[in-house]
Amino acid sequence: MKLYSVHYRHEEASSLSGLADKAILVKEGFSWPALFFGPLWLAWRSMWLVLAFYVALMLVIAALARLIGLPDGAATIITTAINLLLALEGNDLLRWTLERRRYHERGIVLGGGLAEAEERFFTGKAMAQRSLPESPVAQ
Repeated sequence: MKLYSVHYRHEEASSLSGLADKAILVKEGFSWPALFFGPLWLAWRSMWLVLAFYVALMLVIAALARLIGLPDGAATIITTAINLLLALEGNDLLRWTLERRRYHERGIVLGGGLAEAEERFFTGKAMAQRSLPESPVAQ
């Protein structure tokens, strides 16, 4: 089972079907796509500020490696370490990006995959929106 955080804007919460279309679920933990396709993954997720920082960091590393004459192996190890760090923290950076875009974390849900987590969250939301019959008041 994987843990997902659910994010959406407050103004999108007026209807359950509208919410389901606009909600974003972010998996907790390691991101394999971020490890192997770092810059492409950042662009795909529209994480432009993080992508700009990533590119600037890579350019600085390349310039320093050339300036001080680092062996190719050392530069590769540093670059790999940065990509590993991106994979470890990528989903947290995505949450940060969503927060900057006025998305708020509205819940946490467990699921075997994204589809199951969505179903569990919105089924729970639908159940919570049902009105319970009023209980008779004891006199």
